[in-house]
This record gives sequence, structure tokens and C-alpha cells, in this order.
Amino acid sequence: MNSHDENSVSLLVEEWGGRNRGNEPVTFGIPFPKGMVADSQSLTLWDISGRQCPLQVKTLAQWFDGSAKWVLLDFQANVSANAQTIYQIRSNTKQSTEVRSPSLSVQKSVEQIVVDTGKAIFFLNRQVCKPFDRVVVGQADLLTTQGSSFVLTDEAGEPYFPRIDDLAIETQGPLRVTIRARGEMQSASRTILARFVVRLSFFGDSDFVQMQITLHNPQAARHAGGLWDLGDEGSIYFKDLSLHLPLRSRTAPRVAWATDTLHPLINTLVSDLEIYQDSSGGENWRSTNHVNCFGQVRQSFRGHRVTADGCLVEEGYRTTPILAIAGANGRVAATIEKFWQNFPKAIEAHGNELILRLFPRQFGDLFELQGGEQKTHTVYLECSGQGGEPADLTWTHERLLPRATPEWYSNSRACSYVSPLSQDPNVECRELIDGAVAGPQSFFARREVIDEYGWRHFGDLYADHEAVGHTGETPLVAHYNNQYDVIYGAIVQYLRTSDRRWFELMADLARHVIDIDIYHTEEDRPAYNGGLFWHTDHYLDAGTATHRTYSKASFKLKAPGSYGGGPSNEHNYTSGLLHYYYLTGDETARDAVLSLAHWVISMDDGSQRPLGIIDRRPTGLSSSTASREYHGPGRGAGNSINALLDAYILQREDRYLDQAEQLVRRCIHPKDNIERRNLDDPEHRWSYLVFLQVLGKYLDCKIDKGEIDYMYAYAQASLLHYAEWMLEHEVPYATVLHKVELPTETWPAQDIRKSVVFHLAAKHATGSARIAFREKAEYFFQACIRDLRTFPTCTFTRSLVLLLTNAYVHPYFQLYPEEAAPQLSEQYDLGQPQQFRPQFGEVYRARETLSAWISRILNCRRIMVSRLRKHYVGRPLKKKSEARRAKDRRAEAYSGSTLERGE
Repeated sequence: MNSHDENSVSLLVEEWGGRNRGNEPVTFGIPFPKGMVADSQSLTLWDISGRQCPLQVKTLAQWFDGSAKWVLLDFQANVSANAQTIYQIRSNTKQSTEVRSPSLSVQKSVEQIVVDTGKAIFFLNRQVCKPFDRVVVGQADLLTTQGSSFVLTDEAGEPYFPRIDDLAIETQGPLRVTIRARGEMQSASRTILARFVVRLSFFGDSDFVQMQITLHNPQAARHAGGLWDLGDEGSIYFKDLSLHLPLRSRTAPRVAWATDTLHPLINTLVSDLEIYQDSSGGENWRSTNHVNCFGQVRQSFRGHRVTADGCLVEEGYRTTPILAIAGANGRVAATIEKFWQNFPKAIEAHGNELILRLFPRQFGDLFELQGGEQKTHTVYLECSGQGGEPADLTWTHERLLPRATPEWYSNSRACSYVSPLSQDPNVECRELIDGAVAGPQSFFARREVIDEYGWRHFGDLYADHEAVGHTGETPLVAHYNNQYDVIYGAIVQYLRTSDRRWFELMADLARHVIDIDIYHTEEDRPAYNGGLFWHTDHYLDAGTATHRTYSKASFKLKAPGSYGGGPSNEHNYTSGLLHYYYLTGDETARDAVLSLAHWVISMDDGSQRPLGIIDRRPTGLSSSTASREYHGPGRGAGNSINALLDAYILQREDRYLDQAEQLVRRCIHPKDNIERRNLDDPEHRWSYLVFLQVLGKYLDCKIDKGEIDYMYAYAQASLLHYAEWMLEHEVPYATVLHKVELPTETWPAQDIRKSVVFHLAAKHATGSARIAFREKAEYFFQACIRDLRTFPTCTFTRSLVLLLTNAYVHPYFQLYPEEAAPQLSEQYDLGQPQQFRPQFGEVYRARETLSAWISRILNCRRIMVSRLRKHYVGRPLKKKSEARRAKDRRAEAYSGSTLERGE
């Protein structure tokens, strides 16, 4: 699979589902080295026999010299069952010939958009997202005169229909056309219940349609007291959301169905057939993960059932169904992606109508879409003419995934510091990471513990590290919510290994994060709008907070005034979403990156806050870490800068880079008095390492731009200043566990960040400092793996994610030890550190000082009263709260580690 020459890349297409693939549409992203592809339109595709094939291209990202960095490719692949084939992408070749592209055209009028694929003609209504007024196959109308329809039914049974306010052709080429419709779900009385986005993709010479349907509640949650539970006033409730496809037929339609992808469709002579998935079908299908706002689990049976004319004909656990109905003029076949995983789901044939229920009325409860929450489903359709066999849609559940070699991804340098796993000599680290996708404790297997399935939960990771010491009768429900950017870690591993399990993990999680974990509203305060919810509360059950923090169930266990919150700058992760966009072309991922960057800007904009006209200084909310007053190097500022850099890389708008540089100057300086930062306090200052890693990313961005200027000098000097302090003061966390509240496996795992920072410092250093930094990078890498493995809990989710997202840097620099950054050609006066004073900072400090004194007085009073009661009345001291007991149990569980404190 080596490249044909320096201007080509080989693509492997592997079939592993056991079926022949003919002209299957594929869409995927591929990177190119800097300078290789001046114009992506010059790229050509060649099959294994040397024949040029039709190709559609779209540049997703460019290097700073204007050449293509990431390109989205569309073509139609052919490969035999359980086999593999090789295609080749060539650039700047003179061998290009005229290639006949499939038939695909789009015509627009005032009332309609008409898409002709060569196999079928689709008429799209411009006012109502039906989405089809007509579907014509073989000069015959497939649907009845009213066409298809989307219907949202509220709790009172009133229907709402999707009225379009924005319709656009998002992608148009010779192989694929994607049309996006946005609007509101309106009733006949023009009442609005929700918003929607529908993306329809059509393919040349194909009767196949891919439909991505998003239902969105744009309202803000009320989150009284900083609590984010189900039942919030900002939620909407409904009974059903379904797509109806009525066939034009004078006789009873014929029905064919299957409940898995391994068997052919079954032809059935019935009037009504229903395939309904009520729960996941797993052993823990009634997990408390699925509670509604009343704390009830409303799943009524395990798995799925198939009924025909009201009679039960099949039941089972997990189904991936396909349903087809055929009338006088043709046939429609349909399936829903990740059907059982996103339960409840239903697909039906009712008379002459095929119905896909994305939120099915069969479920024994209302659906609640929280304020700022959305959910996306993907539907596949095939519309064929008279005669022939039912369309085979089984391939849609095992899509082909063309890929380059790990060597290509590494050599392109489009994803920083990635190297092939085959060249990684660090066996013990590799074994730990491999356990995330292989074996009985993989992230896929861990889904079963709390049944991490269902339309709201599927794709998230189980935060098993939060359950240590849990003694309840059922597993503790805790959600990870992409902490430390698991999406990016999975992408890095996919690029290093070509193992599609990493791609699957990444895609499932990305879809969940985009829909559920991002707060999709503009109606809340700027500090929350568009933000990212962080992992559920430490060591406590998520309860009715779902994937948000905090919950009223936990509030009862906390001291008054000490609980509550919302989206936080310390948990803002964009790089995985950015690269997910590069690998798939998914526009929702691109939108998510920009949304999270705008959140950073808005939360720091003092003019948007009440009384902002009095004090227009930045709020500091984007740069604080651990406390309102700390604006030094920390993960709050680091993640904010990272989001701004990703938005800049994506959009090339200077406002993002300018804001990022403001935060750099605010939080770090080459002449900082580091001792005053208390960086040797791991409990509160460990995350300065995150900031230094992001500072290294900023420097890489400047190098790519060729800007070796004042800010480059400022950031480089700051990085080296802190690295020199680390050289003298940093030790493995295993030796200072007595300084932390809970000595968990996470602490030695965090040592991997020290290795990364030292590698970045070595890249920018010269002489003896460079050698010393490289030696320390090796030392902390080995210490991390050695100390982590002494914990029986070393494979818990959080520690593995730290390795996924950081450990790949070390083998890269083992392969490229001579890599060095540009040095300055002139000296700059970098000035002196300036203290940042946030908006109303003086007021907050006065308030916090007063609050601290009041707390001390009240605490003294409680102590005195307690002593008096014990002495005179004999009453026992107040019992520990459940939260405190849970923390004690966790500390006791970890005390059994083979690693002793202070060792």
C-alpha cells in the first residue's frame, strides 16, 4: 500500500461485513502534506486496474501557504465480500482523462427544489420540510399526491409540522448533493414547539437517500439554584416524532422485513407490521440511567418485538431492522442508523404507508427534550421502480471506510506529533491503550454496566472511576462527557493504527457530544450559552441530571450554598470535534467548534453582563481556574485558548487568534515569579500543565504561519521559563500523594502531561537545556506508566483517556529526536508581568472576604454548640453526609493500592 510516487496516496477499502459492494457511496476526509496539493480540484482517483474513476472533492482546511491540508472525498467504491481493494489519489498528474460522472442535477424554482439522480427524481417543498412532494421513479409517481410528511405530536396529541425558514444547497457536486433545511415545528395555530434541521443527501445514479434529522429545543433551562435536572421549566414534552411515506397503490402493498443484517428480507402478506425496540435488550436494560423526571424507569420489556396485524411474530433483544413496502408503482425501503442503541425506536408498515418513528408513540412515557438539548437521527431510504427484489440496505449499517496508511497520516503532519503504532517501542503503554477497544473491559463493554444506551445516552463513556467505593444495590450512574477530549484521543489512535474500532468509538461519542453535551441555546447568560457540560458529579449518581451537573438529588447531601453550577471553561474540548469534521465532513461538528469558541469570547465579554456599562473590563470567566481569582496557567485558560486556536485554524479569522493571544498575555509571562503560583500544590495547580501544552500548540500555529515575531518570542520564552522551573521542582505524583485529597490512579496518569511539556520545551530549547528537557521527558513517561500500573484501577476510564490523548507524543519524538523549532533572529523587550484585574474583581474579593469571615463565625458557633450538646445532653455529633461517606469509601478503596504514599 505504498504510494505510487510523491504526488499520490493509496487508499485501502476493506469489506468486512460479508457482502459484495457495488458503487457504494463513500464520503471521508484525507490529509495532504504542506505544498503537495495546490488545488484540490486537480486530484484524480484511480482503481486497482489503472482506470480513472469519478471523484468529488471539497477542501476542508488549508496550510498557511494555501495548499490543501484536509480534503473531503466522495466516490463510489467497489469491493468483493470479505476482501480489500486499493484506490489511488493522484495530484498534479498529466495522466487525467475524461471521466463520465454519474447523472446528478439540481433545479430550483420558487416552490420547489428538484434533484434528479438518474435513477429517481425527488421534489422538495420549499415551505414545509415534508421532505418530498413527489418521488418519481421510471416516470411513475411513487408517493400519494400529498407526498411524505414529518409530524411531531405533543403530549395533548396536537400535530406540529416543520415550516422552513432557511433552505440551502450545502454541497453540490457530480456525485453527491446535500440540501439543508432549517425551521420551526409549528401547529395549525402557529404555536412553535421546537426547531429542526434536516440534511438530505442524494447520490449520482442512485435511488439511495441519506437523511439526517435533528430536533432541537432552543429554550434555556431555568436551572434554579444551579441544578440541571429533568423536569426543568425549559424542557419540552412530546409523544411522537415520525416520518410518513405513503405509497401510491390501488392494491394492498406487499411488505418485506428483517430484524438483522445477516438474513434476507421476509415477504409478508399483512396490512400492518410493527418492529418496536423498547429498551436496549442488555442485561441491565432497566438501569436507573433511564429514569424520567420523576425518577421512574418506563421501559416495559427487554429488547424488541415484531407484531403483524396485532399478533406477536418475533421477539428478541437487539434489532437492526429493515422494512420495505411495494405498491403498484414501486417500492420504498427504509432503516434507521443505530436503531437499538438509540432506543426507543419503531418502524412500521400501516396500510400503504411506511412510518419511521424516531421518537415512537409506543413508548410508555412522554419524551422530554431539555432546554438547549437536541437529538439527531440518521435515516436511510431507497426508492425503486416496479419489479425486482427489495432494496438491500444492510450495507448502510456497515459502511465502507476508505483510509490511508498510518505512515501517510504521520508524514502529512496534518495532525501534530502522530506516528505509526508499528514504530512505537513502548509496549506496556500500548497494551494499556489497546484495552480501551479490545477485551472484556473495553469502552464498548463498559457501556453494559449502566446500560449506556438510549437516545440521550448512547455514545458517552461510563465514568467507572467515579464508582470506587460505591455500595449501592445498583451500579452508580456516572457519565464522562468527553473529559480531556476522548474524541481527539480516539482519532489519534485511529490515525496511528487504522483500527476502525477507534473510528466507531470516536463517531458515536462525537454525535453524543454535539447533540447532548453542548448547551444549544442563546437565551441563557453569556457564561453558559453554547457551552459544554462537564462530566457528572464526582462519586455521586447522576440521578435526574442526565449528562448535566448538578442534580437536586445530590444537593440534599451538600452543605447549603456549596452546590450548583453550569457549563465551565475548564471543560471545553474542541480538537476532537475539529478533526472529526476533517475525517467525515460533518457540518454539525464544524458548527460545534465555532459555537464553543464563541462561548469563550462571550463569557469573557464584560459588556454583555448586567451593569457592564459601568465596568467594561473582561469578566475573567474564560481564564480562571479552580477559583475566580486565579488567572495564571491552568486548564480554564488553556482550554479557552485551545478552542480559539481551533476556530482560527478552521475559519482563519483574526479575531480568534487575537483573543487567544490576549489570554496568553493575561495568564503567563516570561518573567513570572513562579514560586508565587504554588505549582507544587497538585490538588489545585496540577492543570498548569494543560496550559503549557496549549502554549506549545500556539507556537506550532505560529511556526506554520511563518510568524517568528513578538508573540512567538513571548510564548517561547514563557514555555522555557516554566519548563526550567519544572526541571528543578517537578517530581512524579506518586511521591507526593500525601498532598492530594484522594490518591487515585489519575495522579500518576497525569504525569504523562509532564513528559509532553518537556518534549515541547526541548523542541524550542538549544544546547544543554534541550538535552536536559529530553531526558526529563523520557523520565516522566516511564514514571507515568510504571506508577500507573501499580494501581489495580489503572485501566479505569479517566486514566486510559489521559494516555489516549497524551502518550502518543513521546514515541513521535523518539522517532524524530532532532525536530527543533525556529529560533529568534532578533531580540524583543517582553516587559514585566502585569496583574489582571477582572470586571468587578474588587467587589467579588470584598464579598468573598466577608463570606469567609461569616463562615468562620458560623463554624465556631457550630463547634461550640456541638461541644455543649455532647457535654451536657450527650447527643452525638452530626453524622457525616452521604457525599462525605462516599468520599471516605473511595479513599479507603484506594488505600489498598500497592503504591504507598510518599514512596
